[in-house]
Amino acid sequence: MAEPSQGMIQGNELRQEQTLTPQQLQSLDILYAPALELQQKVNQELDTNPILELAEPESDPEAALPSSAGAETPELGSERDDMEEELAKILQLTASGYASPSEAALPSGFDPEDEEERQAYLFNSIADEVSMQEQLLEQLRCSDASPELAGIAETVIGGIDESGYLKTHPADIATGTGCSIEEAEEAIRLVQSFDPPGIGARDLRECLRIQLQRLGKDSPELLDLVEHHLDEIARNKLPQLAKSMGIPLERLYSDIAEIKKLNPCPGNLISDVRPVYLLPEVTVERDGDEFKVVADDSYIPRLRISKYYLKLLEDPATPDDVRSYIRAKITSGNGLMKSLEQRQKTIKRIADVIVAAQHDFFARGVEYLKPMTMQQVADKLGLHETTISRAIANKYLQTPRGIFEFKYFFTGGFQSKQGEEISSRGVKEIIRDLVERENPASPLSDSKLTALLKERGLDVARRTVAKYREELGIQSSHLRRSF
Repeated sequence: MAEPSQGMIQGNELRQEQTLTPQQLQSLDILYAPALELQQKVNQELDTNPILELAEPESDPEAALPSSAGAETPELGSERDDMEEELAKILQLTASGYASPSEAALPSGFDPEDEEERQAYLFNSIADEVSMQEQLLEQLRCSDASPELAGIAETVIGGIDESGYLKTHPADIATGTGCSIEEAEEAIRLVQSFDPPGIGARDLRECLRIQLQRLGKDSPELLDLVEHHLDEIARNKLPQLAKSMGIPLERLYSDIAEIKKLNPCPGNLISDVRPVYLLPEVTVERDGDEFKVVADDSYIPRLRISKYYLKLLEDPATPDDVRSYIRAKITSGNGLMKSLEQRQKTIKRIADVIVAAQHDFFARGVEYLKPMTMQQVADKLGLHETTISRAIANKYLQTPRGIFEFKYFFTGGFQSKQGEEISSRGVKEIIRDLVERENPASPLSDSKLTALLKERGLDVARRTVAKYREELGIQSSHLRRSF
């Protein structure tokens, strides 16, 4: 019998795959985008699609159509030659590949000089954000340092991280600038004399020491604490520390209070961290004893298809290539407007479910937040869980209790012995409240916190309590003890 061939075997395999249409991909992209990003996407579409235009609520819906009455407004026929010429130019540019989308959408009255002036005004009106390095270099320019020392100091400034600490070793500075170690150290001391106090320090001890010296509080006792006893303070071994230093415990507390006034990260005072702007998608308002969701679409530009182009499309005298171009842009514009409408409806429906399920949270506080999953919301709305996940990503609600991210309301939880459900965030809030009301001289251990939760009917494991406590940034009972 012949041996089976060891060569390659060619065969056919049927496979069914689901692919998304461009319209579906656009809908998902619009759904995922947060409010500020959505504004940018809509404005980009306005720039690239001449068929779309802004619809002002107070404007006449017929304003987009050229009027046939009066001598000041030309009729459609009188504008045809200019419009066809413009569209022909657009088609020619896009077909040749030499036009960017913004160029292809330029109006016929576009004036490059006017646009240049507008852009210059726009960028001049934006406040410059000066980085930490730039602020330090400005202080260096105002100092009386020699050119040689200033050149070394520039290298020092370049080695400072966002927290304000110098991460470059003096030997590396000396090697990079061709100076001596002594000159590198002099440059470091120069930068450390700049504001804010503590900038350019190489470790926490040096940072705190510089600040004490600048504040005139560099007593031998405080300097000794900063230089040699920070670890003991962190471990809360205060009675032993006071005894070893030969000072009363009350005086040690006073010294530690002075140290706590210092800034361990001076760079944060001048770092170029840009602020994050939040734009809520919906507002939750009180309606008697209930709460209601009010959608605010004012941040989304209102769009419409230009009726002028619709008339041009219907006119038999319009060339076929121009007609095809208009149809393609109308399809794109309609798809965008449909995606925007669907996005707003989906977000509003999700917000309605959240408000209905979390009434006690809005009325009474975080402790009454109920556990809720995305799958539960998806089942109520007849949507897929991934749709809910996309819809709530990076989106916020304005509520009577402040601004909350949508995902804040999706959390696991527990059920009390009385059958009441409480979220894990609610349990954390109870733990926080218990710690705030504890006796500082005898703080609550994790085991004691677990027992107190059980008294409330909440069976939470001790390791879970420890995990929640750490997530809240609460130290262990040993470190919280006040002597």
